[in-house]
Amino acid sequence: MVEPKISNRLHGRHFGQSPQAYERFRPGYPREALDICVHAALGPRVADIGAGTGKLSVALRDRGLDVTAVDPDTSALKHNPCRSLVGTAENIPLPAGSVDLVTFAQSWHWVDAQVAVTECARVLTPGGVVAILINQLDVSHEWVMRIARIIHAGDVYRPEWRPNLGDAFGEIEAHVSTFSQKLTFDDLVGLASTRSYWLRSGQQQRDRIVNNLRDYLLNENPMGETLQLPYVCLTYVARLNA
Repeated sequence: MVEPKISNRLHGRHFGQSPQAYERFRPGYPREALDICVHAALGPRVADIGAGTGKLSVALRDRGLDVTAVDPDTSALKHNPCRSLVGTAENIPLPAGSVDLVTFAQSWHWVDAQVAVTECARVLTPGGVVAILINQLDVSHEWVMRIARIIHAGDVYRPEWRPNLGDAFGEIEAHVSTFSQKLTFDDLVGLASTRSYWLRSGQQQRDRIVNNLRDYLLNENPMGETLQLPYVCLTYVARLNA
């Protein structure tokens, strides 16, 4: 997968338009992925970059970690109950050597990877860890692939993909977890409304998405009152080189 251009990263700041929808309809992260992050960290101090409303921030805080949420979107941060700072992966507003773990949950694809790696290395303590978590629809199921295309769910990372962390970090450990999210049809429309394609679209495009979902899930392939939407969570962990 190709790293995104800088102009595309600007779309990553649109999610504050609907922080309540993001918090309600986006899934959290599976226990296995959270365990990986907690066990990898040598200490409790965490910088959650692109933290938004706190899907990962809160889960790590509830496991006893000291989380600072960092995001450029003040509207999203207002809904994040953790201590928060306005900033980006390219300009993390924390002192050098001040955290044990830097996390990116659903945010790595928005950053300038080369600059972000340098910033992560700066704020981490010796032996500190970067963890990158990516929830994506499990498109190995044909019907899920159809939904992903209708709602423009974005890129799907292949199993062999690895984030580019340069020479600053050691070997990248890759983990795969599976889970599902129970949704009604209205929930699924709500999920679509949190996608960057929806947020930068006009009403006509949004109506088309809803109509296509209705045709597929209520007529062509009836879903019943609810469905279990399968996900894959990809977790990548790497330790700062000495």
